[in-house]
Amino acid sequence: MLRLESLTKREHEILDKLVTGVTYKAIATDFNISVHTVNNHIRKIYEKMQVCSRAEAVAKAMGVR
Repeated sequence: MLRLESLTKREHEILDKLVTGVTYKAIATDFNISVHTVNNHIRKIYEKMQVCSRAEAVAKAMGVR
């Protein structure tokens, strides 16, 4: 079972951006962090959600909400 509670506040914020279709570069700009840091957050999100792609993460996130 997917538990979004395991995501940190920043991971939730980034996941929300992914759901709305924002690019990694734009996410980095929005949060004033590097694209590398965005990639690290997204890797952790995928691990916690047990998915392998943005499409899977978005589908799961939308299914939970």
